[in-house]
Amino acid sequence: MFLTLLAALSCLLPQGRSQETNAPAHPVVATHYFYWYRWPTEHFNQRGAPGREGHHHHFTKPKQVSYLSRDWHEGEFRAMSAAGIDVALPVYWGAPGAYERPNLRFARAGLKPMIEALDAIAASGDEPIALGMFYDTSTLLRSVRGKSHGPDRPNRPDLTRAAGEQLFCRTVVEYFEQIPPRHWARFRNRPLVVLYASGFAGKWDRGLGAALRHAFAKRFPGENPWLVADVSWGRIGQDMTTAWGAALAGPKLFPSLAQIGPGYDDSAVPGRHTPIRDRQDDLFYRWSWRQAVRHRPELVLIETWNEMHEGTEICETIETGRRYLELTREWVQRLRSGDAGPALVEPEPPRLRPDLGWGAEARGATTVHAVYSQAKPERSGLREILVGDGPCTVAGGALHSRGASDRPVTYVYFQISDHWKFDVRSDCVIEVTRRDTGAQVSIDYDSNDPRATLDGAYKRVRATSRKHDGARVKDTFVVPSARFANRQNGGADFRLVVQGKDCDVVSVRVR
Repeated sequence: MFLTLLAALSCLLPQGRSQETNAPAHPVVATHYFYWYRWPTEHFNQRGAPGREGHHHHFTKPKQVSYLSRDWHEGEFRAMSAAGIDVALPVYWGAPGAYERPNLRFARAGLKPMIEALDAIAASGDEPIALGMFYDTSTLLRSVRGKSHGPDRPNRPDLTRAAGEQLFCRTVVEYFEQIPPRHWARFRNRPLVVLYASGFAGKWDRGLGAALRHAFAKRFPGENPWLVADVSWGRIGQDMTTAWGAALAGPKLFPSLAQIGPGYDDSAVPGRHTPIRDRQDDLFYRWSWRQAVRHRPELVLIETWNEMHEGTEICETIETGRRYLELTREWVQRLRSGDAGPALVEPEPPRLRPDLGWGAEARGATTVHAVYSQAKPERSGLREILVGDGPCTVAGGALHSRGASDRPVTYVYFQISDHWKFDVRSDCVIEVTRRDTGAQVSIDYDSNDPRATLDGAYKRVRATSRKHDGARVKDTFVVPSARFANRQNGGADFRLVVQGKDCDVVSVRVR
């Protein structure tokens, strides 16, 4: 899974506390469980994979790691319980009708040995953890499921149409069909479902949550899933809202919920230039936990148990031993007693990494630009970035972003070549030419203003001038003290904030 960076919380409002009164007796702690590993070929066969040279942390016994192994799952589940964790959230690559594909086979094949492991724990007289669902929505993409796609069959499905809605709902229902109800994780007595980012869907609306509940109740009469949705979904009738990226950006705090992580480092994965969140000898994890305890949540999500490729794991490793298990147990106890402990020194910010693998032509230039109105788009030192909350496509002489009725805004992200500007303090002008669709557009840019969102990564400016030329609009934005340090989602330097309508970008120029 590629991490959706620095979720844009400033423009999407979190959901309020549920009106139900049957709150859990104590806060529930869950963690994302990546079970796609199988020694030596599955998620071990690339540079940066756990067990290979070049990655910072490694499984202690990699040859025993396999999603097909009951013993491996049992060991992981027992370690979670010992650390005070209540719920494992298997990262489910649900793809109805495509589970025979090599990249998807683990999704179903790994669940049966998980159940066997939980039954073995129960048979020994110990209390097993419960299984919720973390729906990795990247499998909504037709390409991931091995389906052809094109103009008539978009890669991102429309969840407002019957086929897309059925795919979404069926994936959740099929997962719970494979998990005996005795092992279901329940929050407020309802099966727990957590959604990853929305960017893999082409369209959705407020009725998606209701559609899921209807499909679930039809298959499991009397059951009503407790839906926790990533903030990028907007309002879809969820019970709680969360946001991915806490392991890098810091704690994500919403009503009744906190999501935290221990740090982030994907430097061993080819092609990545994501900032690194140093663990600072576990200071970042302890500081994140303290923020969570002070927030007094009912549900805490730990990101992650074992996503080794991105360095977010808290499981036992060769390098850290059981240190993070012990820390987790300590802080779960603090969570349940309400003791946040003394103040801690605030951790250092993420360490930036320039991406010099593209855009060398911009070195020494006075401007950079991207022009989409030509038969072949021209990009010189500037390119669009596709991330979870900023889906867009290049077609018909424009970079197209589609508005949605359930979200107040949509985004279009851009990255400037680090050969031109990187981690600077510079005044710039951004000119955006677009078709006049009636949309209102402003810009969030990576600035040096510490008062702006996420230490300046998202500073909002409006157009200083606007000119109409027939069916086109040219907006000019003055951006003072720009930093351009790749700190926005996907390593972007600025994004268009589009309100209300579709947006067709013809060209963007930065000078």
